[in-house]
Amino acid sequence: MSNRFSVNDLIYRANKRRSDSGENIKAQDYGEILDKLQRIIAKNHSAELAQVLYSEEAEGKLKDLIMRYLNSEQLVAKDIRNISELVDAVYYDMAGMGLLSPYLQDSDVEEINVNGFSGIWVLYKDRKVRLTETFGNPEACANIVRKMSRFGNVILDGSKPIGDSYISKGVRMSGAIEPCVDSDAGAIASIRKQKPSYITRENLIGWDTATAEELDFLTLCVNNGVSVAIAGATGSGKTADMGYILSCVSADKRIVTIEDTRELTLAQFDENGVMTNDVIHLLTKEEPNPVTMLDLLKLSLRLHPQILVPAEMRGKEALTVQEAGRTGHTIVSTLHANSARTAYERILTMCLEAGTFLSEERLLKNIVEAFPIMLFKMQLPDKSRKYMEVFEATGVKNGEVIGSTLFKYVVDHYERDSTGRIIKVVGGHKRLGCISTALAEKLLVGGVPQKEIRRFSEGGTA
Repeated sequence: MSNRFSVNDLIYRANKRRSDSGENIKAQDYGEILDKLQRIIAKNHSAELAQVLYSEEAEGKLKDLIMRYLNSEQLVAKDIRNISELVDAVYYDMAGMGLLSPYLQDSDVEEINVNGFSGIWVLYKDRKVRLTETFGNPEACANIVRKMSRFGNVILDGSKPIGDSYISKGVRMSGAIEPCVDSDAGAIASIRKQKPSYITRENLIGWDTATAEELDFLTLCVNNGVSVAIAGATGSGKTADMGYILSCVSADKRIVTIEDTRELTLAQFDENGVMTNDVIHLLTKEEPNPVTMLDLLKLSLRLHPQILVPAEMRGKEALTVQEAGRTGHTIVSTLHANSARTAYERILTMCLEAGTFLSEERLLKNIVEAFPIMLFKMQLPDKSRKYMEVFEATGVKNGEVIGSTLFKYVVDHYERDSTGRIIKVVGGHKRLGCISTALAEKLLVGGVPQKEIRRFSEGGTA
């Protein structure tokens, strides 16, 4: 490390002498230097900044960038004469995450929940661990949460004490500070890490999350004009599964995604860095001058997507989504719901928020037409995640959605340890039904060979 600092240290000392003698360069407070470097590096090197959370090797690269800009911008600190000391201070304040760093770098960690400065939980695929370490005091906790939010250019302060941000692609954070959090807690945060490289066909089958037949059916639908929605609770893995399904789409199909925080990474590149598939990623924007999901949906429809991906339906944008699904667009989206059937009612509630002259039954029929297939996913008490149900909606009768359950995960019982804690679910995925004649015809018109259609129109056990 000392060799790398030698030349830069000479430049810094020369600038320091010029500052002390009153020549052109003015020494600044450390806080001013930190603020300027954070803005420069966040703007020009966000990837390198994010990478330090996962790679120890990235530390050196970021420190090199800090040194480069200290000298090129002629930034001299009033009370720090040595560039090595200044670089270390800036690096820690810009990228250091304290006790969270090893867990952010650990590829096995799925989620980190900060419930205040002295309450931190780490979630792995199969267990939940409470850390014995603490931040030391509430202010230290708040500083780390503010710092993490800045990775996604979200500033948490007294005027905006809550916010959603992203630390890097696939890692999102929701946090809050005072006054929305007690002063003796400091801050709260939930950090969720999506690991797309782990969500493969082999892993989904190996984990018993889904069967090969279920995965084949869902990807067949999306590739051939049949919209799919994924329902489930927070943490069930909806976005990860959406990413897997979309990764199986043909490279020539035009996909437009809309997210609040960037989690989907669908763009593929060749060895020369040229994008090989037809994908556009869009992000909403908060105040000031907000850009909403609804704004981006309207833009997306002008971009002629074959597959439109509003990553999560939460409110009145659902009305526009279902209209798009009924007018020639294949939709892939997610929502919070407790079952496949109740997911349709949840979409209905969201559509009603937008205001419409349609009756509830007519609107529900439109939603069924827009989303013929509903996947319900759940995290079970043993922490495993399962495709609990793949449902085909065929219509509405007496105000209720009717249809057929094509696939279902059936729980037999749970195994428990000596303390009574659930450690394993015992059950299995079952094929129950066959697709409707109408869906079979739609797939045929979409170009699916008869042999593939027969896989799902024959052989079910009603």
